[in-house]
Amino acid sequence: MANLNPQTVFLGGGTPSLLPAEELARLLSSLDEITGFRNSAIEVSMEANPESLDFETATAARKGGVNRISIGVQSLQTDVLRAYERAHSPEVALQALQMAREIFPRMNADLIFGFPGQNPDTFFSDLNQVLAENPDHLSCYELTYEPGTPLTRKKDAGKWQAEDPDLCEKLFLETAVVCKDNGLFRYEISNYAKPGEACLHNLAAWRSFPYLGIGAGASSWWEGSRRQNLLNPQDYENAVFQNDDPCGFEEKPNNETILFDLVMMGLRLPEEGVSLARIGEQSGLDLFQIHGPLLSDFEKKGWLVITETHVRVTSAGMLLLDTMLEQLLPKASV
Repeated sequence: MANLNPQTVFLGGGTPSLLPAEELARLLSSLDEITGFRNSAIEVSMEANPESLDFETATAARKGGVNRISIGVQSLQTDVLRAYERAHSPEVALQALQMAREIFPRMNADLIFGFPGQNPDTFFSDLNQVLAENPDHLSCYELTYEPGTPLTRKKDAGKWQAEDPDLCEKLFLETAVVCKDNGLFRYEISNYAKPGEACLHNLAAWRSFPYLGIGAGASSWWEGSRRQNLLNPQDYENAVFQNDDPCGFEEKPNNETILFDLVMMGLRLPEEGVSLARIGEQSGLDLFQIHGPLLSDFEKKGWLVITETHVRVTSAGMLLLDTMLEQLLPKASV
């Protein structure tokens, strides 16, 4: 893996800011020895939680090569943060954004909407406060209930119901308007950025470019294989130090699955869409030979725009993307 010369690096899928500053510096130096990223990467991103991003950690990250920091604000409401089991306060979140703005060339903020009983005015107050800190990028996701999480257990126990879909749709649509008014434009269904400030690492994933994951539970898409490393950190460490492959799961998807994955990821980019050339190169299949009538139907309904080179989702189609993808699933996956 030496001298991989990656174009982008992303530290996350966990909370790297929990590392002491000296350990984070050592991690970045070791990563550079393995990959040569400091000479090759255009973008080096790191996730951070507000309560664990102190000045020393932020400075170590910047000196180590990180040029984009992503702050997991989630909300500026104390009761919502408590329900998410987040350790930070609204004040700490804003302080983290302010410090990040001073230290890093690019600063991202993450928010979540669709919390049960959410007052729209309260959400947009949070949104405007975050935008006032001048982020280059905003990720704004609807609350999802992942298996095994405290929120899912509460919902399954009947302690609350998921928020009204009509309200979530309203929040989704109006967020784009507020962001645009503040100079951030939607380039992915849930992501907004100033011109030229889209997250390149995430764009690479949505375009289905190859990537390598290092660390416990990290995923890779490399040379036609999807891999996930061992989930348990101790198992992963033992495998590495014993010179064993730390892979916990690997598969080589068939051409139909590759085609579906390209469509699923590409349609999340409303301005760019799915590259028909990329589908042909990676899957060896013709999208319209397989799904032509269905795609034409979606186009007639106003959900898609089809050109000679790309298929893009419309504003109406963004709200119905899951519906379209269910119908495009490979038959063996249904």
